[in-house]
Amino acid sequence: MGKRRVWHLNLWEAAAAGSLSGGICFLIAWLFYDCVWVMAVWPATLYPAFLAADRYKGKKRRKNLIMEFKDYLYAVSSSLLAGYSIENAFIESQKDITELYGEKSVLIKELGNLKRRLGMRENLEKILQEFAEESGCEDIGSFVEVFCYAKRGGGDFPGIIQTTIQRICDKIEVSEEIETTIAQKVLEEKVMSVVPIVVLVFFRFSSPEFIGILYGNLFGILVMTFVLFLYGAAMAWGAKIVKIEV
Repeated sequence: MGKRRVWHLNLWEAAAAGSLSGGICFLIAWLFYDCVWVMAVWPATLYPAFLAADRYKGKKRRKNLIMEFKDYLYAVSSSLLAGYSIENAFIESQKDITELYGEKSVLIKELGNLKRRLGMRENLEKILQEFAEESGCEDIGSFVEVFCYAKRGGGDFPGIIQTTIQRICDKIEVSEEIETTIAQKVLEEKVMSVVPIVVLVFFRFSSPEFIGILYGNLFGILVMTFVLFLYGAAMAWGAKIVKIEV
């Protein structure tokens, strides 16, 4: 059996995603077909809407998590240099993250009650491996893999942590530089995506007879469906062009 999907949306976020998909369906029904019955497809759009919203929230969660994890490793490294054991360094560093990011810290929620689990004789490697798997972050997974190997065979833990911190910092810096460089192009892509809708709305209000021939007949339905398909493909293509991941 495949791994069960874990959803990150709460009730209000799911309701917002459903409402947004309903609004888009209504806009399509009004602008492209002038037929309220097109709204019947709304239930079929709910799952894709929830999936898209969940992926967006997951991406945002991973971004916050990697930032907190970087600071967590800084704290762990300092604790190790101060003479703490490996397990105690990880436990004590959770307090620093709680003070820095508050009780709602993404990292604390993901890592769980580390002190309690270690007190129950759970293996630190196992805890970190579960955390890395659930986090979905490549950098965290790489760190845990190297850390577990070094812990079993003996290694320079402060050096491993510093290397990981530097790698994460470099990746964050490159990502920020890319976002800054393409910010204008992203804005242009969003504006261009809205322009066709604005034009259609303008004609619907100012000259309804100009595009009225496209409503209520088979030819108009085929043309509008083709136009809608091209519009959706153009939006997807534009979003893909400006999406650059490190």
